[in-house]
Formats: sequence, C-alpha cells, structure tokens
Amino acid sequence: MNSLRMIFKYWLRSRTYFILEFTYLVISTVFYMLTPVFIGRMVGGLQSNAPIKAFLFNFSMVLLFTSLHYVSNRAARLRGAEVSSRAVYHLRTDISNAIYRQSFSYFDKTETGQLISRATSDIEETQMIFGMGLTVGIQSALQIGGVIIGFVFFNLLLSLILIPTIGASLLLSYYIAKKLKPIFLETRESFGDLTNTIRENIVGADVVRMFSTQNKERQKFLTNNKRFYDASVASVKYNSLYLPAIYIIIGVMTISNLVIGAFRFIEDPRTLGIIVTLQSYIIALSFPLMMFGQILLAYIQADAALTRVREVLDSTPDINDFPDASPIESVNGDIIFDNVSFGYTPDHRILKNVSFNIPSGKTLAILGTTGSGKSTIINLIPRFYEVNEGSIKVDNRDIREYLVKDLRKNIGIVSQETYLFNKSIAENIAYGKDDATKDEIIEASKIANLHDFIISLPKGYDSIVGERGTRLSGGQKQRLSIARALLIKPKILILDDSTSSVDVETEYQIQKELLRIMKGTTTIIITQRISTIRGADYILILDRGRVVGFGDHDELIESNVLYKQIYQTLYIKQKSNIKSEEGIN
Repeated sequence: MNSLRMIFKYWLRSRTYFILEFTYLVISTVFYMLTPVFIGRMVGGLQSNAPIKAFLFNFSMVLLFTSLHYVSNRAARLRGAEVSSRAVYHLRTDISNAIYRQSFSYFDKTETGQLISRATSDIEETQMIFGMGLTVGIQSALQIGGVIIGFVFFNLLLSLILIPTIGASLLLSYYIAKKLKPIFLETRESFGDLTNTIRENIVGADVVRMFSTQNKERQKFLTNNKRFYDASVASVKYNSLYLPAIYIIIGVMTISNLVIGAFRFIEDPRTLGIIVTLQSYIIALSFPLMMFGQILLAYIQADAALTRVREVLDSTPDINDFPDASPIESVNGDIIFDNVSFGYTPDHRILKNVSFNIPSGKTLAILGTTGSGKSTIINLIPRFYEVNEGSIKVDNRDIREYLVKDLRKNIGIVSQETYLFNKSIAENIAYGKDDATKDEIIEASKIANLHDFIISLPKGYDSIVGERGTRLSGGQKQRLSIARALLIKPKILILDDSTSSVDVETEYQIQKELLRIMKGTTTIIITQRISTIRGADYILILDRGRVVGFGDHDELIESNVLYKQIYQTLYIKQKSNIKSEEGIN
C-alpha cells in the first residue's frame, strides 16, 4: 500500500489534469457501455422487421456513441499523458534532490551502482504504472463495473455466472502478483549489482588490467547477469498464466450467453436483441479484463522498483542545519578542537579526546602513522561527518551553530583524490564560484603554477580535461584542484597531501605563491614533505587517534620521540632533494 499511496501522491502533483482525466474517463465509459445497447436494438430490429427509420436511428446512435467515446477517451489520454509525465518528472527530481542532500556517510554505506540503478532503471520501471496505470487502470475498472451493471439489468441469471468469473480472474491476478513480487525485487537488485559491476570495471579499468584479472571480473559480471536472466525468465513464467486464463473466461461467458440465449430465443424470438447486447458486453469485457490484470502486474513490478526508490527518498542526511543555526557574516579562522572523539562506526573510534588550537592565519601540519586519524580531522572541520563527543569551534563558536553551506563556503579543500568533471579547465577551476571572472581563474591557476601549461594547450582554458581528468597528469590534476580551492578565497585552507604528485621545484613555486597570497588564512596541511613540515607554525602528532605531540619543529624535534622518528624517516626518503627542500626555508 505504500507504493499505491506514493503513486497517487505523484499523480496528484497535477491535480487539475487528474480530475479532468477521471471525468473524461467516466464520460467515455458511459458511451462505451451504451453502444452495445443500440447494437442489440439494431440487430433485433432486423429480426422483427422494424421500420427502416428505427434501424437508421439505432445505427446513428452507435456511430454517435462510438465517436463520442473516441473523443472523450482521447481527451482523457492527453490529460493522462500530462499527469504521468509530470509524475515521473517529479519522481526523478525528488530522487536526485535526495541524493544531493545526503551526507558523506550515506555514500560510504551505499554502492554507487545500486544508487545509479535506483535513480535510472528503477524509475524507468515505474513509467508503465504512472502512464498506462492511470488511464487504462481507471478505465478498465470503470468498464468492468459498467459491464456488470449491464448484465444485471439485462439478464440476472447470466450475471450470476459473470460476476464469479470476473472474481476468479482478479484472484488469479492476485495470486500471480504475489508470486511475482519477490521475483521483481530480485530483478531490480540483480540489475543494480550488474550496474555496479560494470561501473567498477570501467572506473577501475587500469587496476583490472594491471593485475590481469579480466577473467575474474568477467565471471563476476556473468554471475550477476545470470541472476538477472533467471529472475526475468521466472517473471515471464508466471506472467504467461494470465492471458490464456482470460481467454478461457471470455470463452465460458460467450458459450453461456449463447446457450442461455438460444433457449430464450426459442421461447421468444424478440430476445435476439438482448442476446446480441450481452454478447457485445462480453466482447467489451475482454479488453478491460486483460488490461486490469496487466495493470496489477505492472503495479507489482513498479512496487519492487518504488520500494528501492523509497529507500533513497526516505533516507535522512546525518548532517543538517540546527534549528538555531545562523549565517556566517565573516570568518577569522581560529580553530579549536575540544576533546573531540569520533568513529565512522559506533564500535570503533578513530579519534579519542583530541584537543588543539590553531590561531587564525597560522599553519598547522598534521603528522602520524597510517590510520592515526589525520584525514578524519580534516573531514570533521567542514562537517562532512558529525563528532560523537566534544566540539569543534571556528572563531570560538561551535561549527554546528553555523549554516552548513556558509561554513563550507569559507573552507577550501584540496584532497588526495582529485575529482575533475568532463568540462573545460576554466569550468573546473571555477566550479565553486559561479560568478568567477576570467582574471580570477587565471590568478588562481598562476598561484597553482598551472597557467603556463594551460596557455600552451591549443584551446587554452577552454580545453576539456576528459572524464575524471584523464587528459591531465596526476600533478596537473592536483594543481588544478589547488587553483579551484584558492579561487573561492577561503579563510580556512585544507591541503591533504595536495602536492604529492608534483616535483620539488613545482612545489617550491606553489608554496612561495601560497605564502604570498594566503596571508591571514588558516592553513591545515597533511604532507610528507619535510620542508612543509618545518615551515609550519604548529605541528600536530597523532598516534592511534590520540594527540601525542603539539608544537613547532624545534620544540618537537627535541622532546617528541615519535616526531623525531617520523621526521628522520621522511628525511632519509627525501635526502636526494634536501638542497631543494632547504631552499624553501
């Protein structure tokens, strides 16, 4: 019933058109039900040698009602097309909005292929019920009701046969639908897994070929494809039961009408008209009976898809604006972590009672062993995730007191994994600022030491970067990401190993420009470059989610054993570039 309510909810998004369509369908059904009456009178009149005028009148009424049925039915279908198209349009919009509003944790738990499947093919599966289900479903119900009324009026005995047979067809529909529901759900789930397998093989094509695991991935695809095939075949197996059963029901009704009608005709030849009228009703009944069953099956199929769609629509984001959250008028950039504890799952804490303070305009370098929580800290500042305990403050106010969009507009982030859109270089740099000017784009690219490369391209800033930036090198993608973050002129800049793919000289140029342009900006850096570490105002040392050191280089090299070990390890790894690195300082 949840899916049925959902279907009506989206139909009623176009309430006026829905009411008009229903009205036209009622009018169309009246004309549809009256037509057999005049067909019976016309044939009965021929048998009883009625005047030619009566024949012509009845014939004219048949033509009139048929024409009016066509006109009103077409009007209903036009209104229905508007209602169904708008319903699917609103459903697509709602699911895309639901995806946009989700927090980072949602995508941690949800497979991308399944999400794509729900937003595309699952929506496609609902189009039949939103379209044909509205016009044909309502029309079939009205016509079945009209035929039952006609039979009761003209022949009560035959109606006692008709009503149970219609009931039997509906029970058969229910039985088939009940069997098909889990099969259709399996169809949608297997198709989602199939989509996810294809996506992984496209996105991870280089890894698959690097390890020569094409056969393994092909087998995974074949397994999911077989699941989808088996579910599709099973659905056809049950679906094929319905139409032959309807033909049998129509045949039984026809034979019953002819047999009973023959006895009545022998007793009274004037009943021929009624026999023809009833036979016309039986013929008229065949279409709505077939369609009603198909609509019920379409509903079950849509129910499986809508069940999956509702899971997305009903998902609530973990990160929301608090009721008393306020806009940010200006940001200085003071950051305070006050006994912050956090875990991506309830039973495993990544950070444990982390506390530190970064004054505005200062630079913090974060060091630590693998899995110590470095990236987690920078994910918490923009509220990508919510802290479990403690608080994070910006300018001495809990970040939960700010509007999320305002908080993030003041934070520039350059992550390890740079994602670029298949657009021009200029569009990618200006992604976070719609009104960015060409001069601002160029300035940001110069700071990121990217401008000379861009102008060397045939189309310059209009060059397309390719899907996920495949036409750029790793270092070029990182520099473009830096330019994108700098363009919004953030008061807090987060660099997560953002120069790991560039050479030492390029990093030197970027660092020099950053020092010049980012004065007064609070900067947090996760890096493996010792020159950057030594140049930071503060260094935070993490070990297993706890703060084990905080201070500048000189303080920590003398007093902190873990820092000294990390620093010496990095120094050895980079000693071939020591002279270049020392030049930064």
